[in-house]
Amino acid sequence: MSDTILRLIEESMEADENTVSFGQVLEWDSIAVVTFMALVDERLGKTISADRLNKCETVDEVVELVAA
Repeated sequence: MSDTILRLIEESMEADENTVSFGQVLEWDSIAVVTFMALVDERLGKTISADRLNKCETVDEVVELVAA
């Protein structure tokens, strides 16, 4: 599940494959956040709060939020 979430982060940020890793500080804009939320909903069937997602500062925190 963690690898899937990493790939969704990359896709939402339009980053190259395998460029996002654990421990990395996220530097994404509001469009990437909304895109990520839509991808998580579409591909994983989960709805995540924009407020909670915006509080995440690292890849690890996003993985923990989505995997919960």
